[in-house]
Parts: sequence; structure tokens; C-alpha cells
Amino acid sequence: MSHDRESLAAVAARLIVESELTDWALARRKAAAQLALPAHGTPQPSDDEIIREIETYQALYGGEAWRAQLRAQREYALEAMQALYRFQPMLTGPVAEGWAHGGSEIRIELSADNAKEIEYALMDLGVEFTPSLARDGSAQYEIVDGDWPMRLVTRAVGTPPPARFRHRQSAAQLQQLLRAND
Repeated sequence: MSHDRESLAAVAARLIVESELTDWALARRKAAAQLALPAHGTPQPSDDEIIREIETYQALYGGEAWRAQLRAQREYALEAMQALYRFQPMLTGPVAEGWAHGGSEIRIELSADNAKEIEYALMDLGVEFTPSLARDGSAQYEIVDGDWPMRLVTRAVGTPPPARFRHRQSAAQLQQLLRAND
């Protein structure tokens, strides 16, 4: 990785964490501006490179406050997963991978033959949500009444998970992780 690219990744990571940005393209542009690099033609860091820098940043500067925030996000995810157990919930994304910041959404994948089943379950639980469709046509639900941003994503039963969400945790695995970190 070139020096400019490394620097861009580090500054973008700091901006993402400190400003709780979710728009990584914006973080890359702001990082380029802070480093006085040209907006076009500068090699951009990949998401994986930025994630590594976020992990480094959290390890160096996150401290106890960050560990408590990550634990609270995971506990909140576990509550949701237990309430939706019949849909085989899997925690993915930054909260599962352990590099989340305060603005990171909790992403839970659910399996259902019919997405309406999930909507009915959420209504039965009294959860306020906003439904939408992903680019691939799968249903998504943004939970709007929680402590942390949360997105529930449906996957048809038997459909493999997206490659970019490599790290996956079941409710039992998450519970074990939380117990181990007591």
C-alpha cells in the first residue's frame, strides 16, 4: 500500500470513529482534503484497509469507554436476536467483528420463507420499524425506537450470506462472547 493510501486510510478511520460517520466515501474525501491530496487520481484505500485502521485506532484510543459501548451494542443485539430466535438470527458487520463505533448500525440477518413473517413478528413485539428493499430485492427493516441503530436484513432460507459479512455470530455465540468478557 502506498504512503498516501495508508495515510488516507488512517485519517478516514479517525474521521469515521470520531464523527461516527457511516458514509465512508465522504470520510475518504474529507481525509484527502485534510491531507491536501488531490480528490481525483489519489489511490483510495479499500474498506478492509480502513477497517484495519479503525481496529488500530480503537485499540490505541478507544479505552474502557469504547469497550463499554461495544458491549452495550452487543447486549442490545442479543436481546433482539433472542426475541426473533425463530428466524435464525445472525449478527454480522462491525458489532460482530468488534470494531464498531457509536454510530455503527447493528446488522442482524434473519432467515424466513416470507419477509412478511418478520414484519408480523416485529409488530407483535411492538417494535417500531421502517421497511425497505435492498438492491438485491431482499427486505430490510430499520429499527427506529432503539438505543442503537439497527438493521434487520432478510435472507431466503438456504441462501448463502453475502461475502462481505464474513464474521457471523449466532445468539449462542454472542452470549458466550459476552460471558467470556465479563
